Amino acid sequence: MGAGGVITGGTNGVDYTITAENTDNCTAVSAPFTFDAGTQLGFSVTTNVQDETCLESDNGSVSVEIGDAVLPVTVQLNNLEPVVFNTNSFSIEDLSPGNYQMNVIDNTGCQTNTNFEIKPGGPDLGGTVDVMYLCEDNLPSNTIEVTLFDPSISNDVLYAMDSNNPDDFVLTPDFGNLSSGSHSLYIMHNNGCLAEIPFEVENFDPLELSLSSEYINQITANVTGGNAPYTYYFDENSGTSSNTYTITRSGSFTIRVVDSYGCEAIKSITMNLVEITIPDFFTPNGDGENDFWSPKNSELFPDIQTHIFDRYGREIQILGTSDAWDGEYDSNPMPSGDYWYIARLNDGSGREFVGHFTLYR
Repeated sequence: MGAGGVITGGTNGVDYTITAENTDNCTAVSAPFTFDAGTQLGFSVTTNVQDETCLESDNGSVSVEIGDAVLPVTVQLNNLEPVVFNTNSFSIEDLSPGNYQMNVIDNTGCQTNTNFEIKPGGPDLGGTVDVMYLCEDNLPSNTIEVTLFDPSISNDVLYAMDSNNPDDFVLTPDFGNLSSGSHSLYIMHNNGCLAEIPFEVENFDPLELSLSSEYINQITANVTGGNAPYTYYFDENSGTSSNTYTITRSGSFTIRVVDSYGCEAIKSITMNLVEITIPDFFTPNGDGENDFWSPKNSELFPDIQTHIFDRYGREIQILGTSDAWDGEYDSNPMPSGDYWYIARLNDGSGREFVGHFTLYR
């Protein structure tokens, strides 16, 4: 035994008893004990743990009381950087959930180890925000649909748009007509926990329609704004995804276009139907007049095909948009008489013309 009653030189794991004798030769024997070199006898450490208050907030903490240590003390949690404290009471904050080992060393080199756990806490305030696009007063608008990861908390939370000011929170997330760009939905639990869900709102210009007639007997609907796909209604016909329409009459035509959100635009245009005309006869005699036969205005129909037949139904010629028949078949002049034709415009209207004409020699 050393000076001051301190026992030194014990062997770890060996059982001992202590016998004390005073000056009158009176003795007292202790109960047996086992020497443990790992036992810290220098000072005490008391911890008070505060678990995480909100899920994934990483705001757990531990309050520490040091007894009988020689200040300052150096404290290390797990593999974190050591921190020096010059007081017997201190707190360590912003701790993530998990198990921790605290090692405390005082100014004499004595040390004490203690363990504690920070438990995850608070409700799961996570969720998704889906932007729903729609049409109001024929203008693009939007609203949001919120889905909580934990629906059981729906009666315990409030919502705010682009603000975490407590005065801005409401019971239901009925937010709409949001400007395009970045937004954040804030969710606040009645325990004070707060979560932020960022989302984007796309930009859509108002739906606009213009009409053009660049091609013969055809209306083209030109759309800007809105949101594709578009559905076109020509002259009250059933809807189509094609933005062109071939007319079959002269007059006024009303075209309506509807986008995917239900916004619509309407325009009207007046068109004159251009037809082919069929000559009744031709005279291929080389005098420079009526020497060739073909439908008039066929040059306006780039896909027109005209089939010519003799009286026996034999096909003797096929004419394209710029072709004409000279009255011959296999380089031989055909006789005077009637010949039949089928002229198909192939312009999308489905129209065809059937009749006969006369060859005079």
